[in-house]
Amino acid sequence: MTVKFKDFRLNALVEARGFIKSFGNEAERHKKKYLDPYVGSNELTHEVGTAHESLPVGSKVKIHSVYKGNDNKNYAVVSGEDKKEVNIPVSKLHKPGEEQVNKGISYEKDFFSRLKNHGLVPEGLEPAASTAGTDVSVINKNKNTLHQGQIMGEDKVFHGEVKQDVTAAMGQLTIRHNKEKGWHIPEDARAKRPKYAAEIEKAGILDHMNKTIPEPEKVETTASGRAKNIVIKHPDLSPADAYLQDHHAHFVQVGSGFGTYRVGQKDQTEHGLPPLSGNGKWTIREKQAGNKSSRTVMFQPDGKKGLEKSHVNLDNDEHLNEFKRTLGHLEMEKARKEFHAARATKLQKAKEPDSGTHVIIHGGEQDKKVKLS
Repeated sequence: MTVKFKDFRLNALVEARGFIKSFGNEAERHKKKYLDPYVGSNELTHEVGTAHESLPVGSKVKIHSVYKGNDNKNYAVVSGEDKKEVNIPVSKLHKPGEEQVNKGISYEKDFFSRLKNHGLVPEGLEPAASTAGTDVSVINKNKNTLHQGQIMGEDKVFHGEVKQDVTAAMGQLTIRHNKEKGWHIPEDARAKRPKYAAEIEKAGILDHMNKTIPEPEKVETTASGRAKNIVIKHPDLSPADAYLQDHHAHFVQVGSGFGTYRVGQKDQTEHGLPPLSGNGKWTIREKQAGNKSSRTVMFQPDGKKGLEKSHVNLDNDEHLNEFKRTLGHLEMEKARKEFHAARATKLQKAKEPDSGTHVIIHGGEQDKKVKLS
């Protein structure tokens, strides 16, 4: 397998973007635009622009909550890669520099709501809250014979990942460097993403890093203080499929018109979903400025031409109805409608007055009304 390597500098616009306002006329607008949409995201969506407690400049963090302090300024509870929660004035955070993160969250929620409105999602499930930790789950009603208290098995629920477009990460893992092992995959990271870790090794990422950057503390940096990003072209999308398998996903939905794909060698939904097909790229970057012995290895399709469109797209109503048919939903809906129609007819007949022919039989002091059949 042949891979191509190149370096590139961070986008100057990202490095020069402004800070979030914590006080004054703009504070509330900034909170609604730059903070609220990201609260609860599993992604590291914001960057620390001014060092604070254990967070150095350039640290990537996720937003857990936002609140107003006693000084009437806005604060956020955040955590970085070490997952330690820190209270930080929002004025020390850059405005999020990647607009697609917000769009991605919005698309994920819209797609989840779409499937839920069509009755495909298990009752009580919320976005990114399935037992597999995936973005959405759908019920296979062909296998749905659950009784009270029974847990849905893997053949009764299919799990899916949702990506807004090809700019979304389809694989991420942190590699580290020390004198004993050089660049390597930590065991905890390998245990969490074993298939994706194997793809990183197979692609020669570690070999390249150990050959070209044996002393990471001496690496050339950008104006932000980070090591320059490294991009490695990849001939197919097998690393993305491996990463999705590590997430226990059965299918992946890619927005912007790309469509729906199977995960793994076999289409578990039996709907005829195609595999991910195209070519990709690895991006190796220093996420936390100053931490030269750590890099995040991200994988994604190589632009819009890096992913072939699927012939199935669950954003399409006709395609979604066919998917529902495959999973037994339309048959269940038809049977339910027929049952309720028959029940309504039976109730209506019970309410109707008798219209048969009657005669009066006189029998002394009492008369008797008799219906003739």
